Amino acid sequence: MKSILMVAALAIASLSVVSAKTYEIVLTNPALAGQTKLAPGHYTVKVNGSNAEFRNVDNSHTATVPVKVENGSTKFGYTAVDTKTDNGVDQIQSIELRDTNTKIEF
Repeated sequence: MKSILMVAALAIASLSVVSAKTYEIVLTNPALAGQTKLAPGHYTVKVNGSNAEFRNVDNSHTATVPVKVENGSTKFGYTAVDTKTDNGVDQIQSIELRDTNTKIEF
């Protein structure tokens, strides 16, 4: 009986680790996320508290960037990246996260 409970507890604990939600974005140009330069490519984004972790799918390079997390009243239908070009450089302003009411700002 104890082994069944232990297996169940381990299974539940592993679900919380696996359930860390990631979101996919594609950058067609180099872009700044805060002060961090991201190369063009396909990224997964994961929010950990007041940081966002960008992982390049092609080369597994990761970058952690401080963010401000905003929670709105309605859920976003898709993940959207809002950028602004300043002096020829794309600057990520915010990312709306699909199926959540969360928006991260840089």
